[in-house]
Amino acid sequence: MDERLKKEWESCVKCGLCRSVCPVFKELRQEPFVARGHISLLSEFIKGNFDFDSEKSKDYLYKCLLCTTCVEACPNDSGTDTIVEIARRRIVELHGLPLYKKVMAKILLNRNLMDLSALSANLLSVFLFNKNTNTSRQSNSLKIKLPFVDKDRLLPPLAPKTFYHKYESYGKNAKISIFPGCLINYTYVKIGDAFINILHKLNISYLIEKRASCCGAPIYFSGNFDDAKILAKRNIDLFYNQDIDYLVVLEPTCASMMKFDYPKLFMYFDDEEYIKKATEFAEKIIDPVKYLYYNTDIKDRLKDTGLTVTYHDPCHLKRTQKVKNEPRDLIKHAAKFKEMKEADRCCGNGGTFSIDYRDLSLKIASRKIDNILDSKAQVLVTGCSACIMQLSEALHIAGHDEIKTLHTLELIDKSLGG
Repeated sequence: MDERLKKEWESCVKCGLCRSVCPVFKELRQEPFVARGHISLLSEFIKGNFDFDSEKSKDYLYKCLLCTTCVEACPNDSGTDTIVEIARRRIVELHGLPLYKKVMAKILLNRNLMDLSALSANLLSVFLFNKNTNTSRQSNSLKIKLPFVDKDRLLPPLAPKTFYHKYESYGKNAKISIFPGCLINYTYVKIGDAFINILHKLNISYLIEKRASCCGAPIYFSGNFDDAKILAKRNIDLFYNQDIDYLVVLEPTCASMMKFDYPKLFMYFDDEEYIKKATEFAEKIIDPVKYLYYNTDIKDRLKDTGLTVTYHDPCHLKRTQKVKNEPRDLIKHAAKFKEMKEADRCCGNGGTFSIDYRDLSLKIASRKIDNILDSKAQVLVTGCSACIMQLSEALHIAGHDEIKTLHTLELIDKSLGG
């Protein structure tokens, strides 16, 4: 087994602080589902006393949101996310992937196949989906049961045109390139629209590289390192020599994957060339709100929208990228701001976690809803489209569709007269 796993395991002193912050443990109250429990199991695995050969034992590692709350709280900086990632890779080696994750990997590896799948779903949407326009955010529910997706789950509608089909590079001597991420490219295109609108209002040139691949996060977090490596290499090769100051990545999970997980991924394969390239590539990756905050006069241009808003910290924005104060400062210039309790508590989405363990995912989200309601805000603002998907559905289930959900970029665009 990888020696990095042993290193992280040995740094844990079993203090149990992770139990007080883990959103999954707060619901299940069982030791194997918290970081300390993961480490205990994996220590036995390293010694050869245990293997992940049952569905229950696999659950111990996949019932983890990889929200890194435990990493942030750990006094010894134990990389428990690294432990779970490496262990998931071992599970895939032993047992393979579930069918839907195999299909997902095939689609994500091929941009043309992704576009075709989205187009086909769009054409069939009248037969597949009920449109819900009165929810917290426009969404669809399924008319029929589909494999791996609950019929009552609310899903964002597919956009008539993807971000990549809608936009071209703009201006001269562009020093930023835009990477939208798959959710914004195919569903939440309005978030991408908002960023483009903002850049035009600020007269900022930009590049859009349509040959970009999926960042690979859904594949990597499933333990499928081999396919994740293919996507990582493609993106590094595409952007590495671009003469830009920043690659602005609109999705926090994509940015976190490209900035922090790409270097780790190539370490697992002992690929020295791409460890170096990935580390250098990571220096150019930036969140759009952070980019606007430090590189433009956006704050001076914002006007009060008259809205009362609260803010949810996405895990991959606040914990991994350390972007916390910048969105709040801009929000305060654009609206009346109400800080909610536990603003950085994970929403429970966790990518495929919300597919595999939907009931648990929604239980975690329901705690967040209580804090949103206590804030008395009209609008929930956040910087992640996956969080928007999760929390808008949770608001609908709780019967609070009157509270609308916006991306931080959408609020900024609205404040600028968009």
